[in-house]
Amino acid sequence: MGKIRIFFILIIAFAMLLNSALAASFDVKVTAIKDRIVVDEVAEFDVAIQNNLETEEEFTIKKAGFPFWDMYTKPLQNPIKVKVPAQGSETIRLFVDPLYITSVDTYTLDIGVVLDRTAFEQKAPITIGIKSTDPLIQGYIPTVLATVSVSPEQVDPRDEFKITVTLNNQNVINYSNLTLKVEGSLIKDEIHFPLSPKEDKTVEITKNLDPSTPPQTEKLVIAVFKDERLIVNPTAKEFVIREYATIEELPKEQSFLKIKRTIRLFSNNPDYKGSVKIETTSLKNLFLSTHPRTEIVTDESGKSYFVWQANLDKNKTMVVFVNENYRPLVVIAMLAIASIVLYFVFRSPIVIRKGIANVGMSEGGISDAKVVIRIKNRSGSQLANIEVMDYLPHIAHVEKELSIGSMQPHAILQHPKRGLIIKWALEALEPGDERVLSYRMKSRLPILGEFNLPAASARAKIGNKVIINNSNRVTVIG
Repeated sequence: MGKIRIFFILIIAFAMLLNSALAASFDVKVTAIKDRIVVDEVAEFDVAIQNNLETEEEFTIKKAGFPFWDMYTKPLQNPIKVKVPAQGSETIRLFVDPLYITSVDTYTLDIGVVLDRTAFEQKAPITIGIKSTDPLIQGYIPTVLATVSVSPEQVDPRDEFKITVTLNNQNVINYSNLTLKVEGSLIKDEIHFPLSPKEDKTVEITKNLDPSTPPQTEKLVIAVFKDERLIVNPTAKEFVIREYATIEELPKEQSFLKIKRTIRLFSNNPDYKGSVKIETTSLKNLFLSTHPRTEIVTDESGKSYFVWQANLDKNKTMVVFVNENYRPLVVIAMLAIASIVLYFVFRSPIVIRKGIANVGMSEGGISDAKVVIRIKNRSGSQLANIEVMDYLPHIAHVEKELSIGSMQPHAILQHPKRGLIIKWALEALEPGDERVLSYRMKSRLPILGEFNLPAASARAKIGNKVIINNSNRVTVIG
């Protein structure tokens, strides 16, 4: 039992030392500015807080005496907060209003001063003398109850919203002119109105914010005054200003086969993390360009989009451009048409084709073959004095007894480098006519594998211009 008693004594001693240390962390001094009043006046006191710590601290002043007394500051605060620098002091003026006091007397109220970081509280007494109750309004202490709401609670800064204050006059006092004050970081307003005995009244205030107001929580403090006297205690109401973003397409700029689209993103949040999406297709992509450049994203349904991640400027705006340019397509089409026209204008009127038929084999190789040459006039006029030449390498020769066909060669010449030259002379070819020339070539030795024959050529003179066209080369496979 003795040990337990000593343990509790030590705990009590430690608690007293801790409390003493906390009490020494700050001092409170109350100075009366106006402490003797009539019942409809407001008492005033200066509350000085001395911070004995080495760090800046925040203190809360706790009201006392409610509902018979009200305490407030100017400007209104709820709760009442005071920041005091390290090893410094700060003084705040406290107004004390008797709400339900009907007797001449002296009253003492203990306000609490709390060091927020440690939650340690010191009591500070204030003494008020009521010297007369004559100033009661119509013999009654004013009693008006108020409730406050904001609609909607999530406010879009582009839209109107309402602050609704519902008042209930609980006695028979007739107020000819009351003042409703609304104060916040974004809103300040005053409304004047009467309030009849026992009346319930709703006061609505419609407000608009700047559309670019950033997302935040706004705190309003609402109070009602008769002249300078506070009738309704300050009431705090919070509401949220929400984030929004708009994507707007500006009027298109059009010129010849070119369209410029401008899309503007605006948000009230400078740190907006959304994106801009413009639908596109694989075909349209051939004619589209964007600024700034971006990637193409395909969703699960197979649709393709240009996607820009939001990067807002100092005006909380982002502008993107999509250019549709069909001019290259027209240029390509015109070049194609021009190429076709030039081809038909400048193409050779003579068409010559060379082919092989009836290939003969001997001793496992090619021994002979029939060479067929087709000449056609594809122009719209007659061609005259056409000379056709074909060539055979030295390994082959024209088989004399079979070198006929539809028309005999005009000449067969031996060329030291090119081998045999076979010539035909055609007097004329009418438009669209075709002539077939042929001969049989024979190899001096069996040719194994592939055997290549050079191209034949046709020559004609049109006016002072000589037209020459060559046929295809021919490969004979054994």
